[in-house]
Amino acid sequence: MFNNSNENKVRRRNVSSSGGSSSNRIRRPDNSYDEERLRENTKSKPLFERTANDDFKRGNTGKSALSRKNGERLQPRSNRGQNNRENLNNKEKEYDYSMLPSERKKRARENANVSNSRMNDSRNSVSDDVKFNYGAREKERESSRDREIIKKTRKSSKNKKNKKKEIKSKVFYYVSRIVAMLLVLCIVAGACGIGYAKYVTKDMPEVTAKMVHEKYISSKEVPIKDMPKNLRNAIVAIEDERFYKHDGVDKKALARSLIHNILTDSRQGGSTIEMQLSKNLLTSSEVSIKRKIMDMYNAVGMNRVMKKDEILEAYLNNIYFGQNAYGVAAGAELYFGKNVKDLDLAESAMLVGITNNPKIYSNYSAAKTRQKIILKKMYELGYIKEAQYKEAVAEMVHFRSEIE
Repeated sequence: MFNNSNENKVRRRNVSSSGGSSSNRIRRPDNSYDEERLRENTKSKPLFERTANDDFKRGNTGKSALSRKNGERLQPRSNRGQNNRENLNNKEKEYDYSMLPSERKKRARENANVSNSRMNDSRNSVSDDVKFNYGAREKERESSRDREIIKKTRKSSKNKKNKKKEIKSKVFYYVSRIVAMLLVLCIVAGACGIGYAKYVTKDMPEVTAKMVHEKYISSKEVPIKDMPKNLRNAIVAIEDERFYKHDGVDKKALARSLIHNILTDSRQGGSTIEMQLSKNLLTSSEVSIKRKIMDMYNAVGMNRVMKKDEILEAYLNNIYFGQNAYGVAAGAELYFGKNVKDLDLAESAMLVGITNNPKIYSNYSAAKTRQKIILKKMYELGYIKEAQYKEAVAEMVHFRSEIE
């Protein structure tokens, strides 16, 4: 008894310890999912299985049992041979044994040629379609490129036009602003000038002919009728060419002198004969805006109470010729030793030229140059003719100092 119990214990130990016997056994699954998988794997599979072409293939089980699919009984493998035989019989029926082998080959070649021509035709049609499609695509691409180029040119032209419009609008904007500013400045300057002129002239007396006559500097007074016409025309041509047109102040001459003084370094007066007469008799030789305003006020007053010939007479009788000689009578006697009424065209032009600057033009050569300028001006204004101009330029005029 003791031994049997020991043997049993040994057997149990050997059984539990042997890895081969325990690995061949099927272990009981631990859960329901593993149990279902075990049952599916242990099921017997059919010998034949249906394929997509209604053929049969051998199953993985290797058994000879017939398989079922969708509840129908499938054909066994032995029936497939019979079907193949039937197909061969049908092909043999279609095969014509009455034809010679050469004819059969010829017909096969014809059939092959027909099939090849059909294939070539299909290929050519396909290539033609491809070519047509390619040409259509190229045309579409060219048209799209042309459209893009046209769009770009239109955009560029529009951009150029817009830029030109913008530039014009900017230029117009800035020009209008500048003009507006200049107008405002002119209005302000004019208002200030008018106010200042009223302030300067508020205490000045009214000009009269008696006042002008009382201020004479020359002791030798000559009436206007005894002065040569060429002398009067010469002084008007070189000093104040619009003397008989303005009312004492030549606005054009003032504007011209203002522009000249701004743009150049030299100075230009723009004074009329009335303003010069006021400077010689009523005001002073001070260079200032106040004196200019006073001369303008006196010039306008002279034209109200005096005639143009009276103003010209007063100016010629008080003009300075140098060496303390005032008036044309003193000047004619000083430079030519003649009475003023005996002066010809060349001598009158030379005498008038000296009045610009007696220090310079008391020299004969300088006076001759100035004389030619005055004669040319008289010819341009129509006071003398061309023959008179040429004759006066060619005439040799001598000063009294040179004669003596």
